[in-house]
Amino acid sequence: MTECAFDLYWIGVGDAHQGRGIGRALLKRVEFQVRTQGGKLLIVETEGRPTYEPTRQFYLASGYDLEGRIRDFYSPGNDLFIFTKHL
Repeated sequence: MTECAFDLYWIGVGDAHQGRGIGRALLKRVEFQVRTQGGKLLIVETEGRPTYEPTRQFYLASGYDLEGRIRDFYSPGNDLFIFTKHL
């Protein structure tokens, strides 16, 4: 429904394997695939619970901008965070 925007639904790395660059490699691969398909914008959504703080920091460290926040989206006190990256 858009010319060049793609949504990244979900990536994850198990706790025992975090900190080894696997998440960054997965994200780089997704970005590459999006670019090869003509994508110019990648959109990522994540939760606002405290346990997702490392996830939000991961996207910021990977060059994503915090584009928006919808308070109480998932449940009271659990906001939706929207990150974007122009490729």
